[in-house]
Amino acid sequence: MDKFFLVTLIIHITAGATALLSGLGAILFRNELKHHRKFGKVYFWCMNIIFFTAIYLSLAKSNIFLFCVAFFTYYFSLTAFRSLKLKQLHLEQKPLLFDWIIEAFFGIMHLAFTVLAIYLFINKNISFGIISLAFGLLGLRGNYSTIKRLRKKIRYSNYWLIAHISGMLGSYIGVLTAFLVNNNRWIHAPDLLVWLGPAVFLIPLIVFEVNKRKREIKAIPLKK
Repeated sequence: MDKFFLVTLIIHITAGATALLSGLGAILFRNELKHHRKFGKVYFWCMNIIFFTAIYLSLAKSNIFLFCVAFFTYYFSLTAFRSLKLKQLHLEQKPLLFDWIIEAFFGIMHLAFTVLAIYLFINKNISFGIISLAFGLLGLRGNYSTIKRLRKKIRYSNYWLIAHISGMLGSYIGVLTAFLVNNNRWIHAPDLLVWLGPAVFLIPLIVFEVNKRKREIKAIPLKK
């Protein structure tokens, strides 16, 4: 095995394990700000390492689904991180060019996953087609929500918190999915279960937390 590949793999696995644990810590301590921030910072910087190492590893081994998961996971963690920097959009704050570049670049990738799903369905690869379609549509849904927020189409004054919760939990779906897939040689679970199980488990938590935050605060009066 190539030494550079091996070193990259070790860094990727280490960052992945750390992200898995720190992400869980951030979820468990989501109502204790001091601890939540510490776990969250570790999680986000691990996601940066995971993304760039995963791109190299997936291209080196022609692993298209590691490639897809890397983009899906990093997009949601990145937009969740940026949401903390964009708390004044309902006032005079404007998103940076960087924020629009994120949406354009990852939006193209999510659309590509959807197109790939159609190709896989045509070629009778139903299981992986469903997987690719799920990541593509979830990603595009994230693009839609974020673009609305960047365009100041805002209903709740804690919109930044709602975006942060949705994004970080969305990215954790990718982290948990990658862990299960990479260890399925010992788990021996059906492909659909390891690929979509984390989404089925965590999306209800996202819905619950988002609805909870919406009930806590009044909607911002729309400008006439």
